[in-house]
Amino acid sequence: MSATAGWTVFLTFVVGLAIGVGLGIIGLLLGKLVSPSKELPKKRERYECANPPKGRARGWFMMQYYPYLIIFLTIEPIMIFSFLFLLGAHVHTLFVSALFAAILGVLIPPLIFGLSSARRLELWSAD
Repeated sequence: MSATAGWTVFLTFVVGLAIGVGLGIIGLLLGKLVSPSKELPKKRERYECANPPKGRARGWFMMQYYPYLIIFLTIEPIMIFSFLFLLGAHVHTLFVSALFAAILGVLIPPLIFGLSSARRLELWSAD
């Protein structure tokens, strides 16, 4: 790798990082400018799907969506690692297969838990 290619990669990284951070700061500033600053009591109340609170709260944390988050956070890395596995499997087949099996061994138990929790209908009831 030549020195100019190294500087080009570094410059590309710095410009991408600056654009990302700059857009984030612009978004925060626009949010502060556009959002109403008046403190209303309704702002701090619990809402479920934009509906006003009614009756006893089921808990402090809304757990019915948590299993779906677990499923998403386990399926996505499995798919990404599957793609990467295919890229490197032809060179180091045994090492890559062992690494992929270890990754699956770590990610399969949370996936099973998320799937079984998503099927629990009592998480969706209001009583």
